[in-house]
Amino acid sequence: MSRFFASAGPGLVALSLLLAACGPDAGDKAAAEQPEIPVEVAAVRAAPEAADVTAYGLVKPDREAVLSFKISGLLKTLSVDTGDKVKKGQLLAVLDQREIEAQAINARAAADKAKRDLARIEPLLPKGFVSVQKAEDARTALAQARAALTQVEFNRSLARITAPADGTVLTRHVEKNEIVAAGAPVLTVSQGTQDFILKVGLSDRDVARIGLGSKARVMLDAFPTTPIEGVVRRIAGESNPQTGTFEVEITLNDLPPGTGSGFIARASIAPRDRSGPSYVAIPASAILEGHGATANVYVVDNASQTAQQTRISIARIEGEDVLVTQGLKVGMQVVSAGAPYLREGARVRIVKDLEKPAPEKGPRT
Repeated sequence: MSRFFASAGPGLVALSLLLAACGPDAGDKAAAEQPEIPVEVAAVRAAPEAADVTAYGLVKPDREAVLSFKISGLLKTLSVDTGDKVKKGQLLAVLDQREIEAQAINARAAADKAKRDLARIEPLLPKGFVSVQKAEDARTALAQARAALTQVEFNRSLARITAPADGTVLTRHVEKNEIVAAGAPVLTVSQGTQDFILKVGLSDRDVARIGLGSKARVMLDAFPTTPIEGVVRRIAGESNPQTGTFEVEITLNDLPPGTGSGFIARASIAPRDRSGPSYVAIPASAILEGHGATANVYVVDNASQTAQQTRISIARIEGEDVLVTQGLKVGMQVVSAGAPYLREGARVRIVKDLEKPAPEKGPRT
């Protein structure tokens, strides 16, 4: 062999040494010397709440009333505004009553005339000077006049709006000196309670999954860190013709101080049956690329500290999380930041914050 290398010349010797360097041991050494790419990771977690029915709605008083006038007219007095506290029987709004007063005067005069007419006719009936029919007509005219007077008096009593109970003015629908139509909303007030409920609209598919007594977890936009427990207390028997949704009422327990009517809330309602598919959740930032209901993520192999690309099946996106049905298991670690800089099998170094520069190494001693 030494005679062969001696006669082969320097070029062949160099080639032989290069081939020897490219053997299996050299390949493993080169892979081990690959630079580590810093990444952030997130643990794959179970998401049992993913099967919940989710809906958004508005917080409303447990009981409220829309107050209006029975007759039309000019709004003369409006003594409250949105947010004002009111007491039962308090005068809230009054129509200009000149028109209804005139109607009352006419009705009263007509009733008096009918009474006088009957008083003149009745004594003449036994003497045969008037017919029985004319006497009956006079009695009928008096009854009609009195009914008309009663109607006007009743309408006049409803030209004033008073608070039906202690509560709060939720909405003022009109302004003073406006012409208000009969039955048009003037004020919306809460009635005698400080309790609140959440009203949400659900599709028929979601309504079929819940029932009366279903538990709900509610989050208010105004208090994003304070979960509120609730229970479904009413489900509408038919859908709203305008929206096609069914109104659902949820009672709310232990509301944070300062909660008011009109607050926006998100409710997660537990379904009656949880036997459907199971989900796991990962951050949306972990998605490398998506194709319809599938996507790719990098999973970190803890043994070799390398990144392995994995295809997953996505159910839906909720907030900042992606709900996954296939491809991942609880406890796996996915790359949540730094994935665009990776390739299959790349070595990684897990860091807590990619934005912070890595500490500089001190001089060797």
